[in-house]
Amino acid sequence: MAYEPGEPTPAGLSEGRNLSPGRPSLPSVPRAPLAIRVEGVRKSFGRYPALDDVSLDVRPGELLALLGPSGSGKTTLLRLIAGLDFPEAGDILFDGADVTFAAAAQRGVGFVFQQYALFRHMTVAQNISFGLDVRKRGSRPSAADRKARVEALLKLVELEGLGHRRPAQLSGGQRQRVALARALAVEPRVLLLDEPFGALDATVRKSLRRELRRIHAATGVTTLFVTHDQDEALELADRVAVLNRGRIEQVGTPSEVYAAPASAFVAGFVGEANRFEGTVADGLFRSGAVRLPAPGVEGPAVAFVRPHTVRLAAGPGQPDAVAATLSRQVANGPVTRCEARLADGRDVEFVLDHAAAEALPPPGNALWLTFAVGHVFAVG
Repeated sequence: MAYEPGEPTPAGLSEGRNLSPGRPSLPSVPRAPLAIRVEGVRKSFGRYPALDDVSLDVRPGELLALLGPSGSGKTTLLRLIAGLDFPEAGDILFDGADVTFAAAAQRGVGFVFQQYALFRHMTVAQNISFGLDVRKRGSRPSAADRKARVEALLKLVELEGLGHRRPAQLSGGQRQRVALARALAVEPRVLLLDEPFGALDATVRKSLRRELRRIHAATGVTTLFVTHDQDEALELADRVAVLNRGRIEQVGTPSEVYAAPASAFVAGFVGEANRFEGTVADGLFRSGAVRLPAPGVEGPAVAFVRPHTVRLAAGPGQPDAVAATLSRQVANGPVTRCEARLADGRDVEFVLDHAAAEALPPPGNALWLTFAVGHVFAVG
């Protein structure tokens, strides 16, 4: 839901104060994508540190995902940016203007909730127009302009002809499109989405991911969305911020976060990986028969090997070949997913294209694997 200057602030929300007079005050809301800067933000709930010295830059017009497990602080960060809550320390800047303690109504933010938060007694068109209808008379568009904007948004979210319906007459995916259109109706400077597809089934979620990307391209609004679904983040976002226990572990493009994880947590959380515990000496990680290059690491370590980087070896004579027994293979779309057990009892997963999988022996038979590529991190 979006709150604009002149609209009533929802019950329970502070009107807010600007407590940093050294920075420029919040200007009137322009209609251009903004840059957001979060500096050293802290927020606790009782003894639980939800955010611990978090800093983040969001570029104008980008689509950034806040990715992390439950309790990582991603929704708390989104609420602080929205003005639905306030930090105990740190600053939040919109285009250099300090909005740390500005009320939600002053920020020009559109917010989309997981559970839609639509008004059941209103039609789809009335829901979308709500943020415009409640503006003060001096800033409220004419009835004709409001109607035209609603029609344009219905077309944008591909709900043309459904403006007369009530939310109960729509599917879950359609209701989420209405919520998105309502947030966009007031032309927000930034769009915030909290697990927007979490209540939908897998097929609808995939469809709406594409729609959100299309709508973002059409509007150019700076957009942040919270998700715990790594596939969602990697598919949708220009960049991904990975959170863990109230801290940001890494910020980067989807390919950077996946292919060059900055920490053991990111390597294990983003994408599938086989995990090995071992030791590094002279630049080589050893864990049983598994060997991996590990420049710059010494001592106890943990390694992560993506399933698609595990290769079939020609036989025991191939360098670094590791003996294993095939446990299972299953065709999964364009690839075959396989499980094998190493001689020391550890299970590993690997992925082959169908042509390579034809060389596999039946389950229960021996084969040899190589682990040439991995991400190795020191422990402790």
